[in-house]
Amino acid sequence: MNRLERYIALQLLRPVVGVFFVVLVIVLAFYFSRYLADAVIERLSIQAVAQLATLKVTLFFDVLIPGSMFLGIIVGLGRLQNCYEITAMAAAGVGRRSVIRAVLVIALAGLVLVGLLTHLFRPWAYEHLYRMEGEMAAQIDLDRVEPGRFEIGDEEWMIFAERRDGEALVNVLVHQRLPTYRNLLRAERLEQRSREDGTIALDFLGDVRFYRLEQGGDADLVNRSESLTVVLDPPPPVERNRIRRALPFGRLINAAGALEWGELQWRTLMPLSVVLLAFTALALARINPRKGQASKLVAASVVVALYFSVLGTLADRVDSEAIALWPGLFWLPLVMTPLLALKLWYQWRGPGAPL
Repeated sequence: MNRLERYIALQLLRPVVGVFFVVLVIVLAFYFSRYLADAVIERLSIQAVAQLATLKVTLFFDVLIPGSMFLGIIVGLGRLQNCYEITAMAAAGVGRRSVIRAVLVIALAGLVLVGLLTHLFRPWAYEHLYRMEGEMAAQIDLDRVEPGRFEIGDEEWMIFAERRDGEALVNVLVHQRLPTYRNLLRAERLEQRSREDGTIALDFLGDVRFYRLEQGGDADLVNRSESLTVVLDPPPPVERNRIRRALPFGRLINAAGALEWGELQWRTLMPLSVVLLAFTALALARINPRKGQASKLVAASVVVALYFSVLGTLADRVDSEAIALWPGLFWLPLVMTPLLALKLWYQWRGPGAPL
């Protein structure tokens, strides 16, 4: 790249980065507010909220980067046109190839970055996210219980403790609500431990009183003992529709189901979307001096929203096997590429300005 091409690339990269960080802050604020609401109920630490929100946002980078690339290039080229720099370049003999090379360099850098994110970072991030969500969804976690307050574990469990003794709770009352009966337990001490099979056991110790209240009219059950152990059901396994996102590239290929194939196509198409949207921006960047750049930005926002909406619809159709696995998600670029090539050819035929 010569000095002029580096200048063009820099002028395009600045709005790309600006658009990316603006959208990033908006999405990050959304997830922070969402998880902060959960933190009030589930006693999550600020650190856990920050980790969950950050993971969620970074998992959207494969969409944010192509979208920011598209909008940023349109903004950058629009500024060069408004300041008559494009006209000056044309008068100085700078052709379209310099603009194309500048856009191509930025697009290829984005392609490499999104490729690394989708194939390396995405599986790790989803695995970490699912593990954290599984820990949050635990039926009872004594670490979350605040003495002197009723705490709700999930739809079944409610617990109250007078005080805490280390990791154990003292003078506890536990209520379990099930479809056919209700359990009520009182004990002087409650401890929680993990078993070898991965399940969680609750050990009620000291003057344990157990009451089972039947809802169907059967006889109630009352028991009293010095100790009682309750083993909680293990958490349900992660659904296949979700666990596929945490699979590495090799395991996705070996699985070869519709869900895995859709995930594989998504990881492959997102890096290519950077280049496709970059050249789409190049085709749409020419502005009408009478209308200015504002109308072009509105149209560009509609285009990028429509692109990812159609892509999401195709992904759902591939997952449900409503359309053939091939071309699957690639229907969109297969349709867009010839239309884009025709648009650029029509726009650039003959001599003229770089755009």
